[in-house]
Amino acid sequence: MEGGLGSGPAIRTKNSRLRRRVCVVAAVACIVVLAATTPTSATLTIGQLPASPPAPSCPSNADYLQPSITGGNLYNIREAGTIKSWSTNSSGSGATYVLKVFRRTSDPDVFQVIAHSAPHTLTPGLNTVAASIAVRSGDMIGLHESGLANSCTFPMPGDSVLNRTGNLSNGASGAFTARNDVRLNLSALLVPSNDFTLGSIARDRRRGTATVTAYVSNPGLLTLTGAGLKHHAGKTVAVPGPVSFQIASTGKKKRRLARTGKVGVIATLTFYPTGGDPRSQSVAIKLRMRRTLPLT
Repeated sequence: MEGGLGSGPAIRTKNSRLRRRVCVVAAVACIVVLAATTPTSATLTIGQLPASPPAPSCPSNADYLQPSITGGNLYNIREAGTIKSWSTNSSGSGATYVLKVFRRTSDPDVFQVIAHSAPHTLTPGLNTVAASIAVRSGDMIGLHESGLANSCTFPMPGDSVLNRTGNLSNGASGAFTARNDVRLNLSALLVPSNDFTLGSIARDRRRGTATVTAYVSNPGLLTLTGAGLKHHAGKTVAVPGPVSFQIASTGKKKRRLARTGKVGVIATLTFYPTGGDPRSQSVAIKLRMRRTLPLT
């Protein structure tokens, strides 16, 4: 009997330790699952690559860019954001590439370098290189080639790649000339910016409403939601700039506003940049309305 009583607490302690181990393992498993299912940033592809590496065609010690094409992915950036990587399909080893970001000037033949990546020495086949370069709409991707000659272009009737001997530094500008019937062997992944800021809030005390303005960084869609607020359809944004929503209460919030002359609401604005990830911001707003005294 004494042995039976003595074994009870020991068994419970052992079981308790086992349960704790199971919980720890389960918690770790949950963390792993969450990490595995975390979505990556949405990206847009700028430029394009040939299906297979073309023959070497580009003289070394030169800058190259592609202002326009006859069809396919543009080399012009249409949204503000960050270039996260760039790629080229190399015919061999020995050449060194630097990704460059160019911007137009008032002269159609002159382009300015805005930023560049670290040098990368190519290996045969597909080369993909990490980067972090902030860009804005209208910028263009290009490259500088040094070392051995490589396949920085591939055949494309009707297209023209611009090139210039030398290596323009950031902020420097230079005139380029055309090489016809070729396209630049270069692509990049752009993460569109989902930044937006909230401006001042204008209140209409006669109607008990308010107007909030958001300034978005890219084309896309902006929505406004909130408990106790009138529903709004999302607003499509064609160009970066201000977007305004009127905020009006409904239901219990509206009745409280009518009864007391004030009510607090929380509005959540969500911006969906074209091709990018959404971002939300919430703002607390006090709606106020002048109360009309009853006639005596």
